[in-house]
Amino acid sequence: MSLSSPKPIGLPSAAKRLQRRLSRQIGVLSNETATLDIRLTNNHSTMLSVRREPGRYRLRLHHMFVAASAQVVAALGRYVIHPEAEASATLDAFIAERSAALKPVRDVSLRRPRIIERPGGQHHDLKAIFDEINAGYFAGTIDAKITWGRRKRQSLPARPHKTLTMGSYSVEDRLIRIHPTLDRPDVPLYYLAWIVYHEMLHQKHGIPELGGRRCYHPPSFLAEERLFDEYERAHRWERQHQHRLLMY
Repeated sequence: MSLSSPKPIGLPSAAKRLQRRLSRQIGVLSNETATLDIRLTNNHSTMLSVRREPGRYRLRLHHMFVAASAQVVAALGRYVIHPEAEASATLDAFIAERSAALKPVRDVSLRRPRIIERPGGQHHDLKAIFDEINAGYFAGTIDAKITWGRRKRQSLPARPHKTLTMGSYSVEDRLIRIHPTLDRPDVPLYYLAWIVYHEMLHQKHGIPELGGRRCYHPPSFLAEERLFDEYERAHRWERQHQHRLLMY
């Protein structure tokens, strides 16, 4: 596997070294190509968070991880790919040991920004869709928040994209994000509901390992996905209108 690491402008050399170390570690553990994004923080309440997306890992790490040992970096690599219990225990022990020596953060600008939920859109209410699907398909067992993703500035014209992530699910935050390109009057409710349903399945099925590789959509996930009432209709609509959704 080759893991590509972006080169963020302004990252200190210590952060770049950590990025290279972690990239190598993940490369040893996984056989797929992915991109690793790291942001260092001084957040004292959330030392580590990971957003796992197809082909990309987005990490927010406390700066204490810059000085982490090879054992801790190895555990971090395993945890990034799949939040296994043994790796989590190693990271918890490292964080507990280092946290005792941390100074209180006085600069509020260094703290992790609070997640702001904006489920109400201009044309579609995500919370109403989530609640209906949760009751109808999951017996109310999905414990997650839902929000529209960040919107582009209104002054910017729409432009074509090669790809857009219509929805994502963050394990650590238990948060579903839906791309605002779907908040249009001509996007049918059944299609948007299918995207939300798909992301809710990620909480139910997790990210298991199959054949030594993490699997975002295991067979059980795909089988349950087809149980959505409007599955075929939603797929058909997406094929016919994908070009318009990619214009954002």
